[in-house]
Amino acid sequence: MTEAPHPLERILQKTARKVSGGGLHPLEILSRVQEAVAAACHDGVAPNDIVVELHPVDHERYRPALPRLRDEIVKVLDQHAREAGLRLLAERRLRVESSDEVAEGSLRVQARFVGEQPVALAPSGTPSGATRRLVRHRGSILVLGDGTRVALTHTPFTIGRGPGNDLVIPSLAVSRQHAEIAQTADGYVIRDLGSRNGILVDGVPREWVLLAPGVVARLGDTEIRLERA
Repeated sequence: MTEAPHPLERILQKTARKVSGGGLHPLEILSRVQEAVAAACHDGVAPNDIVVELHPVDHERYRPALPRLRDEIVKVLDQHAREAGLRLLAERRLRVESSDEVAEGSLRVQARFVGEQPVALAPSGTPSGATRRLVRHRGSILVLGDGTRVALTHTPFTIGRGPGNDLVIPSLAVSRQHAEIAQTADGYVIRDLGSRNGILVDGVPREWVLLAPGVVARLGDTEIRLERA
């Protein structure tokens, strides 16, 4: 069983149908934003201040659909950043503005770096554009079923098949973004991120699991437990 393709094109096509008379297609906007962000990336860091400028006529045509369009662009940028292993220096800002300097039916994209503190991309299912600061940890080890030991150096700590995760598990039974580990008042918790096969403990599906001593969480065909160094 294969995972469904990214829903971006379907979503943006719906957005396009809500825009009457516009010659500038939403997919063209997305493509140009992606190109600008990719061109501006440096040393694994993605620009976090993005401005999309439209001609006033195009901006007015898109005005009813702008909130949805902004949300979907941010989701795609987050997805791309995870898959490419990119990080942000600060919370992402995305603005769609009107400009007389841009020709009708065209657009201009500026992608810049603003801020200094590293942050972690929010997992799928959280509000668009949301970011969370990394919290550093020492003395905790994730032990996989095959004996592999991985230091839990920070939270949130993402686990999945995709290359943008903190722990990459190259198994088709593991989703691209499968789960994340977060710190709570009770200890470390591993949460499902809407994966295909979920998280199991003793064969029982769980949305989240407290990684207490002796607890083994199963992600697809991979077992994970927490051990103190």
